[in-house]
Amino acid sequence: MPGPPLSGDAVSVAGATQVGNELLSVDYEAPARFPIDVLEPKFRAPRRPDNFIRRSGLLRALAGARTRPLVLVSAPAGYGKTTLLAQWRERDRRPCAWVTLDQADAEPGVLAGSIATALARIGVHRGLRGRFLLVLDDAHVVRSGALAEAVLGLLRWLPDGSQLALASQCEPLLPLGRLRGQRMLSEFGVMDLAMSSVEAAALLRSAGLELEFTAVQDLVTRTEGWPVALELAAMSLVARRDGPDELAPFAGDDHLLAEYFRAEFLDSLSSATRRFLTRSSVLDRLSGSLCDAVLECEGSASVLAELARSSVPLWPADPSHEWYRCHGLFRDMLRTELRRGEPQVCGALHQRAGVWHSRAGDSDRAIDHALGAGDLDRAGELLWAHLPGYLGEGRNDVVQRWLGGASADQAARCAPFALAAAHSHLAQGRIALAEQWARSAAVAVSGAPEGATRALRAGVLIIGAWAARSGVARMGQDSARAYELLPEDSPWRASCCFLRGTAALLSGAHAEAERWCDEGAARGVFLAPDVAALCLAQLAVLAGERDDPELASDFARRARAVVDGRALGRYPLSALVFAVSAAASVRDGHVDEAKAAAARCSVQFGGLDEFVGWYGAETRILLARGSLALGDVIGARQQLAAASRVARRTPEVVVFNRWFDDAWEQFDVRAETSLVGVASLTTAELRVLRFLPTHYSFHEIAERLHVSSNTVKTHVHAVYRKLDASSRSQAVANATHAGLLGW
Repeated sequence: MPGPPLSGDAVSVAGATQVGNELLSVDYEAPARFPIDVLEPKFRAPRRPDNFIRRSGLLRALAGARTRPLVLVSAPAGYGKTTLLAQWRERDRRPCAWVTLDQADAEPGVLAGSIATALARIGVHRGLRGRFLLVLDDAHVVRSGALAEAVLGLLRWLPDGSQLALASQCEPLLPLGRLRGQRMLSEFGVMDLAMSSVEAAALLRSAGLELEFTAVQDLVTRTEGWPVALELAAMSLVARRDGPDELAPFAGDDHLLAEYFRAEFLDSLSSATRRFLTRSSVLDRLSGSLCDAVLECEGSASVLAELARSSVPLWPADPSHEWYRCHGLFRDMLRTELRRGEPQVCGALHQRAGVWHSRAGDSDRAIDHALGAGDLDRAGELLWAHLPGYLGEGRNDVVQRWLGGASADQAARCAPFALAAAHSHLAQGRIALAEQWARSAAVAVSGAPEGATRALRAGVLIIGAWAARSGVARMGQDSARAYELLPEDSPWRASCCFLRGTAALLSGAHAEAERWCDEGAARGVFLAPDVAALCLAQLAVLAGERDDPELASDFARRARAVVDGRALGRYPLSALVFAVSAAASVRDGHVDEAKAAAARCSVQFGGLDEFVGWYGAETRILLARGSLALGDVIGARQQLAAASRVARRTPEVVVFNRWFDDAWEQFDVRAETSLVGVASLTTAELRVLRFLPTHYSFHEIAERLHVSSNTVKTHVHAVYRKLDASSRSQAVANATHAGLLGW
């Protein structure tokens, strides 16, 4: 078939059009002549934009897809699909035929003529089949079967080494599953087209905006790498003539972005679809059943599936396409539209969403929606019910965010909310704030029947037991009373066990302490891991008191595993666990691990300066012991002095006097601790060295030398250090080699 002429005043496209021997044998009627200046833009790739950013990674991926005859680039408006294909065209050595489709191409004959004209422009006519690239841009405007017929016909006819590329704002009506299975298709979607931080920085610079790279990364996160959103963000920020400090207000309701969203997505939708999108914007993810419940309608699953196939920035969020999500900025804009257009329905939408998520077991979203509905009572009930899990999983930052969603006056009048605030601040080492919120909770429940508020009253008692301002005896009584108020399966009973066990430990009742800490560790292992870790740490202390170093090390390792596994190490209350971990590592000869644990314990003290006295004193004494064993005499003395100061805040602690005496005794018997080497071994250390080749435990050695077990431990660790040994057997071997032992 002769191709249409490429010169003159007009191009004729009338008649039967056929490309190759098979493709598109369609008779159609069309105007006889089109002015060449009208046809030219349709068959010409767009010019390079001023803020040209080369998508090198995508171009490499396209080059690597040469074996797939069909390339589909599908994403909503503003993702740079056309620009990417234009860059590919410039880089690819094959001739490129370009067609920008329009509404007229929905007619099979017109589409056939457009394709034939584009191919003829690069010399593909009269049966000539050289390698080439054919781009069909804006394929989403052809939603009829004409596109599928044309594409499938082209794929049957396409010469080896040639490719067909489609750019579309939505998934085209093609048998994509079959094409994927036949390995004929290479796809590039939203995730592929999203800009990286490096690309975004280049785009922003081209717009005259220089930002710190961290600010660029933050902007990329907010925009999810959407190129047009980054461009509009740059325009907005440049217009304000402000720098990174003004990034925070940029969101989907920015007027430039909102205008773009309305023009590209909303204006073409029906009023019912717009209402569906705006009202469902209260949800961060959507499903058919959820939207049916929240919007009080039916058929939401079909609506979501259709929207996901349209050009709207809404996509499946799981492989089964049960859940969907909108682009975050688009959702922000929709929420603004909802607040402005239908403010009266927002509360009801949030309330229904909260009920649905609560029934589904999603406490996070249930709390979010309760706060969104302004239902502080419901939010408080949910937060208090799930608080042990949030604290035990290291998610106190999320709890703090929720607490910030209500004013102090509102929160103080809601007992569950106030009590959640109390325990959240306790976990951060802020005992004064915890007590203040606990007092507010106590006032809020004071007039209510005890039967209806037993768990809340127990929560108040637990805060009082932690503070222990009236001494360890009252600490034990308060925790025992809280234990009785709580149901058998309450996760808060683990905290009661820990506090009762700690009160017994500080009073010198070691057997009782072990019983309660054992129970606390068992109760908290799944429901309150943070408390379980503290119970295990106290069991390590108790094992050390019994001079059972192996058991102490085992408990310390288990406590540390819980803290590390649940990401609890950044919270101040983990200091006790790091202290016993340091001591255990020293005992086991793992010096580097001991130093690391001691350092992390010291870091946590920054958040514990005003915390409860008994906790600060106990932790610092343990850390002082470890520091002394590591040779940090100055640090050990500082920790011990600090422990002496804070210990006065908790009256009636029996064991502190003995612990302080033992610690200072270790300082007194330690000689020349800053020296190393065989020659620096003291007489006391040489006496202990004689027993290391035997089977005697440290306790048994202490009995034979008539000193305390702690003194023996101090001497042994000094021997290890001076003999450059990390274990008892290595110390014996090195001492024998040095002639200090006679066997």
